[in-house]
Amino acid sequence: MRISKEPEVRRQEIIDTAMRVFSERGYEATTMKDIAREMKVASGLCYHYFPNKQELYETAVRQYARACTAGFVEIFRRTELSLDESLELLGNVWKTARTGGVFAYESFFHGKGNEIFHYQLDVAVIRELLPWVTAYLDALKARGEIGVPDTGAAARFVLYGQIGMVDDRSIPLEERIERIKEQGTDAEIQVFEGLPHGFGLGEGTAAEGGIDQAIVFWERQMQ
Repeated sequence: MRISKEPEVRRQEIIDTAMRVFSERGYEATTMKDIAREMKVASGLCYHYFPNKQELYETAVRQYARACTAGFVEIFRRTELSLDESLELLGNVWKTARTGGVFAYESFFHGKGNEIFHYQLDVAVIRELLPWVTAYLDALKARGEIGVPDTGAAARFVLYGQIGMVDDRSIPLEERIERIKEQGTDAEIQVFEGLPHGFGLGEGTAAEGGIDQAIVFWERQMQ
């Protein structure tokens, strides 16, 4: 029996299925037919909503980025919070997100050989956060809590930073940090042996307490 669904419901079903299949099989190995097969529909239905695999993938990544940042956005919307209060809450949100399944496709984006996909997710996440971080810094500046002359530029630096240099895996990490510092940007590096990328707050690991040092670093940049 043919099941008819509202267009937005069907479109969302395609996006959700695509993200799951991409994470399981990898982008290159996944076809529109694979996604349709998982949904038990004709591949023409997927093409009705998305002209090609690339556009479907980019849509799925943007939506995943929105889901990953939702909790953080809620904190930045609370412009009455002090910097210390927001940083504490952001840490709690991060911990909850990691244990609550919000970062459901973390292993795909952090997987070996998926650096370009990780970079694309980074950019999507930043675009979701940028307007909210800027508005929050505006509120801090208006109250005299920070002395940043250009909050928009500060927000972009905090989020984008030196992303191109940081993500250049052809250069040793220590050298990347030194190059950033040579350009006049304050930078620090902490290496925690035995921990993979994306280890979160590091509680119970060699990285425990690292978040506190990071907070001190960023507070120094905001003075």
